[in-house]
Amino acid sequence: MATNVVSGLSATLTCEAAALGVAQNYTLTLNQALIDATSDDDSRWDYSLVGRRDWSIDMDCLYLYTNACQIYIEEHISMANPAVLTVIFTMPDGRTYSGTCLATSFSLTSNFEGAVSISISLKGRGALTTSTS
Repeated sequence: MATNVVSGLSATLTCEAAALGVAQNYTLTLNQALIDATSDDDSRWDYSLVGRRDWSIDMDCLYLYTNACQIYIEEHISMANPAVLTVIFTMPDGRTYSGTCLATSFSLTSNFEGAVSISISLKGRGALTTSTS
């Protein structure tokens, strides 16, 4: 039995010191680009160097028209003004991921007899810092 499994129930995301709130899911993606450095003397094996890294966050939340973070993101995207956010993604075990990012999308979804929800995408701007408690 896996005893180190982490429940997502306690994960939170804050931006500009306000909790985004009522999240239904988050996806934090870290990417590592590779640079092909294969040459004719590599015995037919690929050889790669480490390239640039990037990160992004995609999330789905219930829409709260009074949530400061949701309002900030929605207003900046609708005004074509880059929404620069400082985010802190906190895991239940105390580990945090933090960095500055740009909001790249905000979509609002409504269905008959269902709660209004939003999907937000954030693209990292610079390094993502990881710390443990």
